[in-house]
Amino acid sequence: MRVRRSFWFLFLLLSAAFIASIITFQINPYNTASDTFRGRVLGFELFRIPSHSMQPTLLPGDYIYVSTNAYKDHAPEINDVITFLYPKDRSINYIKRLIGRPGDRVRIEKFIVYVNDIAIEQLYLDESLAQKSFSRYMQEKTVPQDKLFVLGDNRDNSNDGRFFGMIDQADIIGKATRVLFGKNHRMGTAIK
Repeated sequence: MRVRRSFWFLFLLLSAAFIASIITFQINPYNTASDTFRGRVLGFELFRIPSHSMQPTLLPGDYIYVSTNAYKDHAPEINDVITFLYPKDRSINYIKRLIGRPGDRVRIEKFIVYVNDIAIEQLYLDESLAQKSFSRYMQEKTVPQDKLFVLGDNRDNSNDGRFFGMIDQADIIGKATRVLFGKNHRMGTAIK
C-alpha cells in the first residue's frame, strides 16, 4: 500500500512540474525570441558559431552559452554580443555585437564607430579585418524606436546591420556570455 501511495505522489509531483513547465513556456517570462524549452524555461541556449563574422571574438566551431534571461530586468547595452532572429529569415539565429539602441545615431569614420557623436571603445576589433571602405565608413543612421543596430566584429566579412538593416528588439534571443568549447584553449572564457 505504501508503494502505491509513493507512486501516486511521484506521479502527481511530476505531472505538476510538467504542467508548470508548459505554462512557463507559454508565458515566456524572459521575453526571449527563443522557441525552445531550454531558452524560455531554463534561461539559456547553446549555439555553435558557423562563420568568421565575429572573429576574433568568436571563431568558427566555437560552442557558446547564451543567457536568455540576461535582459529580463534591463535593456541590452552597447557592445553586448547578442543572438537574435535574422530579419530576412526568422528561422535563422544570428550573432552580432550591439552598437545602437533606439534613438541612437550611429556612424563609422576611419574605422571608428561613433554613437551619438561619441567614439565607442572597440578593444575586441582587429583593424586588419576592416580594410574595405564599407568597414571604415558608414553614413550616420538613426536607430528607430523598438529597433537595434548590430555589427559583426570581422567588419570586412560580416552580414550585419549595414546590409540587412535594423533588427527588432523583440527578436533578441539572449546575450552571449561564455565560450563553452573553443579553439586555442578558450574553454570557459567570458565573451566581451
